[in-house]
Amino acid sequence: MSKSQFARPCVVCGKLSKNGSYCEVCDKPRQDKERQRQAARKRNRPQYSGDYKRRAKAVRDAAVICHLCKEGARPNDPWHADHIIPGDVNSPLAPAHKSCNESRGNKPLNL
Repeated sequence: MSKSQFARPCVVCGKLSKNGSYCEVCDKPRQDKERQRQAARKRNRPQYSGDYKRRAKAVRDAAVICHLCKEGARPNDPWHADHIIPGDVNSPLAPAHKSCNESRGNKPLNL
């Protein structure tokens, strides 16, 4: 008998369940809450136009030096089109390594 065939207690109510960490009763509200959370995230996400996508592709295609770390291309670290003004969909774009862009997050540039 494999380990997955044994019933495990639900982390919410303690009832034994064979389908993971939650029983059927406790899993439904958790799934509903997760769906609501995902929907809220999607509503708050900025809408990018076709113009933005074209500008971003042009920046990525012409990228030579990352505007954040001032280094050239790196293997397994693709180019991103980074917003100069974070959170502003219409701000100018500059090339950045994926890792540099993600580590900067939503912080302003330190010049």
